Amino acid sequence: MKTIMSLTTLAFAAIMTSGLAAEELKVGAVAPSFEVETVNEGMIKLDDFRGKKLVLAFNRAHWCPYCMKQIKDIQANYGKIKEAGAEVLVIFREEEDGEKGLEEVKKTTGAEFPLGLDLTAVETKPYSQEGFTTYVIDAEGKISQVLPGTKPDRPLANKILSALK
Repeated sequence: MKTIMSLTTLAFAAIMTSGLAAEELKVGAVAPSFEVETVNEGMIKLDDFRGKKLVLAFNRAHWCPYCMKQIKDIQANYGKIKEAGAEVLVIFREEEDGEKGLEEVKKTTGAEFPLGLDLTAVETKPYSQEGFTTYVIDAEGKISQVLPGTKPDRPLANKILSALK
C-alpha cells in the first residue's frame, strides 16, 4: 500500500511540476537542436544554419499584431541582417491555421526568411518560455545574445543588428 501511495505521490508531483517553466537559456550555452515544419522549405533543423549566425525569434500567429510588427521590421532590415552574416528563422507556436497561417504571414509581411511551426512547443521547448524572446546563435551553435521581449514589445531589427556586431 505504501508503494502505491509513493508512486501516486510521485506521479502527482511530476504532473504538478511539468507545467513550470524551464530555466531560460543563457549566453554561452549550446543552442539545443530542433526540427520544425516550415511553409515552403519542408522540415528545417537548427543544424541547417551551422557555420553562420542565426537570429531565432518566436511568435504567436498571423492574427497577432505585435508578431507582425516584429516580422515586418525584420524583413525591412533583412538585407542588413544578411550583411552582418546572419540568417533569420521565426518559429510560431500558436498558429493553429498551420501552413495556411504561415502563408498569410508571408503575404502580410513579405518575409523572405523561413517561418517554422511548433504548435506544441515540444521541439523548441528550451527556448523562449513566454514566447517573445529572440536569440542570436553564433556560427558554432552557441547562444551569443538573448534579447528578451514582451507580448507588445518584441526585439526589433535595431536591437538585433546591435547584437550581431
